[in-house]
Amino acid sequence: MQGAGAPAVGDNGAMTLGKGRFESFSDGVFAIAITLLILEIHLPPTVSRASGSSAQAKALLEIWPAYLVYVASFATIGIMWLNHHALFDAAQRITHGVIVANLVLLGLISFLPFTTEVLGRLGLTQATVVYYGLTMTAIAFAYLGVQIQVIAAHPGSAQKLTRWNIVGMTAYPLATVVGFFVPLLGVVLIALLAVFYALPRNVRVARFTPGPNVDAVR
Repeated sequence: MQGAGAPAVGDNGAMTLGKGRFESFSDGVFAIAITLLILEIHLPPTVSRASGSSAQAKALLEIWPAYLVYVASFATIGIMWLNHHALFDAAQRITHGVIVANLVLLGLISFLPFTTEVLGRLGLTQATVVYYGLTMTAIAFAYLGVQIQVIAAHPGSAQKLTRWNIVGMTAYPLATVVGFFVPLLGVVLIALLAVFYALPRNVRVARFTPGPNVDAVR
């Protein structure tokens, strides 16, 4: 297995990357994105230190949609990081295709704090929830792209896409459509999808197992 050094060139002339460096960079992006979420929760400008206790309490309750979206986004990024780790734990090859697909995924993960801010500032409306749902859908498809590239990087692997993948491909678009008609329900469905992918059985399904004849990139 290649170490955590700079990009190298494999036997077929394609660029490869050390697994340690690849995972460290990915973990850093996940950590920054999940930290930025809390910075997008803001108090209403009408409340201040001079406001009475009842007014302050009312202001804290008024931003309940921001709390809900924060939980949904935090859970999504957290579970995505967990499944990302399960996918690459036993992977032996980090090819150019894997790197590019992973960058697309990380770019969308980094974009999620902005969509969370949009919901927090504008509220649960048709436009904001659909915008949020489309971002989640794009993340789900990007993760599928990473899986496909990992499988392609390990010829001979018995790994296949399963119903686990189909859930994300269908449920996130469905939640987006539901959110157009009932915005609150759309966000709740997205949060429940994070719970679904957090179940131990589903995390085990995300784990990639290379074939016995797959050699590590050197």
